[in-house]
Amino acid sequence: MMKTFNIAEDTITTQITVTNGFFDGGVGTLAGSNFTTSSLSATQKSYYYNLQYNSKDHFSVTYGHRGGSGSAEQSTTVEGTTQAIYKQFFNFVEPNADNIRDGAGWSIVDGTDGTNEVTQNDVYILTAERLQMKDRLNPGTWTVTLSGSDTAGVAKNLELTDDSKTVDATSVPFGPRYNIVSGSAGSVQTPATTKNYGFFYPDAGLMVFSANALSSSLPGDAEFVTSGSDFVGGGTGLNPDLRVTDAADNAHKLTRSILLGSVTLRSEEQQYIYDYFCRAKSNEFNLSQNLTFWSGSTYEIRHSDMVTNPQTFISEVGLYDGQNSLVAVGRLSSPINKNFSSEAIVKVRLTY
Repeated sequence: MMKTFNIAEDTITTQITVTNGFFDGGVGTLAGSNFTTSSLSATQKSYYYNLQYNSKDHFSVTYGHRGGSGSAEQSTTVEGTTQAIYKQFFNFVEPNADNIRDGAGWSIVDGTDGTNEVTQNDVYILTAERLQMKDRLNPGTWTVTLSGSDTAGVAKNLELTDDSKTVDATSVPFGPRYNIVSGSAGSVQTPATTKNYGFFYPDAGLMVFSANALSSSLPGDAEFVTSGSDFVGGGTGLNPDLRVTDAADNAHKLTRSILLGSVTLRSEEQQYIYDYFCRAKSNEFNLSQNLTFWSGSTYEIRHSDMVTNPQTFISEVGLYDGQNSLVAVGRLSSPINKNFSSEAIVKVRLTY
């Protein structure tokens, strides 16, 4: 027997936000030592590095320069790798991206000109793997701890988060944009009006860091700045190498700072819960189509004592669409006895 739902009375729809640890297995915090860099060709490394956990990609790290510095192929006629990266990401998320040919770029209070915004010539970019982030990255809960040093090689850590708990988002083509500031788990230490480390785009899974702001906090010693990823000593920093004669491998500087630091991050997903109340009134579902319920070719009730008082047991409920196709089955942990003297309500919940 089939019965049509009364949508107004028999169904309830609820939307909820579910967050989980971003990393494989629902882990929310990882020390950088848990990451590995995936095997990439030399050509790929001129664009980005992949950070893996449990052999799965979780982040891509790259570096972009508005004028192409740090690229081997940069010239007056050839667009360098870092310039292509800068333009690609800026075009992807910013409202005035069409003006990039006229010198537009990310404008950030990076601390180099007091509290005035400065157009950023270069940025470090951290991109989250879509499969891990679900719908978006969860704002106000993350902390990226970068490890490096000052110019004397003295070790320092820099904790970064977003200011979504205290500052309204700026609306851009790819959803909300928040400032990246010093602090942890959404708790701001220094506001963006004093020093802004970049922008956080939760819907895009994107963190864009000002190279100026990062390098002023974690410059690294002089040898690391010019030797980059080839330098195996101390003094790790984020002061970019702006050579134009060959690739500077600046993306590896942020990669290494993450590997020496830690990341706390959560994914976010919008789920829709549909509750269906399947009601069996006293005069419904008291007969079974199971062959053991009937006897003979005339299909008489097998047990005589059930002729006047038939008994059934509800063990599962099927939901059908408008074309009578079965789309979901709910199985009960224990059957419900049903007869003309009783009614039953079974709630079936579907979550998308």
